Amino acid sequence: MEKQESIGFVEICLRILNNDLKHFKFVTAVVLIPTIIAFVMVMWVVKPKYAASAIVTPPASTQPMSGMLSGLMGSSGMSSLLGISMDNEDVNAVWTILNSWELHNMVIDKFNLAKHYKFKGKFHADLLKEFRKNFGLELNKEDMLSIYYKDTDAKLAVEVLNFMLDKADSSFNAFKTKQARQSREYFQSRLDSCEHALDSLLKDFVDFQVKNNVYEPNVQLEATIKYLSELQAMREEVNMEMNFEKLDRGENSKRYQELSKRMKGMNSALGGALKGKHSNIGMIELKKSPELYAEYLRREAEIRIQEAMYKVLRQQSEQMRLEEAKTLTNLHVLEPPWENDKKISPKRGLILAFTVFFSFFLATLLSNLVEYMRSESRTNSKTAAEWDFFVKKVCFWHK
Repeated sequence: MEKQESIGFVEICLRILNNDLKHFKFVTAVVLIPTIIAFVMVMWVVKPKYAASAIVTPPASTQPMSGMLSGLMGSSGMSSLLGISMDNEDVNAVWTILNSWELHNMVIDKFNLAKHYKFKGKFHADLLKEFRKNFGLELNKEDMLSIYYKDTDAKLAVEVLNFMLDKADSSFNAFKTKQARQSREYFQSRLDSCEHALDSLLKDFVDFQVKNNVYEPNVQLEATIKYLSELQAMREEVNMEMNFEKLDRGENSKRYQELSKRMKGMNSALGGALKGKHSNIGMIELKKSPELYAEYLRREAEIRIQEAMYKVLRQQSEQMRLEEAKTLTNLHVLEPPWENDKKISPKRGLILAFTVFFSFFLATLLSNLVEYMRSESRTNSKTAAEWDFFVKKVCFWHK
């Protein structure tokens, strides 16, 4: 039995080319007809599309104000208790506005895009879908908003983008104004409550000071201790003189009697100072001084906390008032859209190259299939029988 020789790559390529040459007219027709149709379509039938784009800066962050508030409060936890948010969600708000169906409907109505697109559908959602195929929004590498719109009319694409940017800025201003108004009303209510609490604390604090004659505990306590120390020193000095006078002249001497009266006066003054009888001139009773001092510090700390809260709420309320009245532009266009007459689609060269390649591949496949079946028919193989059966069933005119 003879050994079958293996077929090399070059021989396979030559067989394929020879089979194409055997059916040269067929291959030429299969390649030329789709290519001509594609050429006519991309040149005269399919309208080219143009793209207009713009680069927009996101809204200014509110983080500096929030950071200042955190510093004033001494911690971020206190600002959260007041309802102050530290996150900036303005970029997300602008993103949502630009992708909203309300804005897209405004564009469709403004430029009559249903007629421009020659839209014949029954559902408005399909028209929105058609518009969104041509509209795009993304963040570039510099974290700027990149907006583009594609259309068969380059001038219309520019007008659509300008309209959308203007309406988005107006909508964002309205959103921020409403948000600022709600925040201002909230902070104003908190401010009124804090002011009322502060007034009440101050009144109670003044009453406490007047009732207990405590105005500056540190100074008063220091003065009281100094006064008692001086009295005690003088008392010890008089006591020493009395003892000396008693030993020298006895208890009946005139000097001893005078010293005794001075001692009684000093004891009376010392006892009165210890019992707080001189509180009207700023002296503090030592037994009650720890309790009074602790109460004084507690009330003073409460007032300081309320004052800090009042200061923060007042600044935030003013900030919200300014935000509510602000009518400045929030979306600053760094790169405005311009009428770019360079088409982005269809890609004529790419389409024609793909059409030629695919048509030639299909023609080659069919030519080699026909030649293979012919070779199988000469040997009366099962493959040829199956092919003949298939041809008879598909081609009813073939007998």
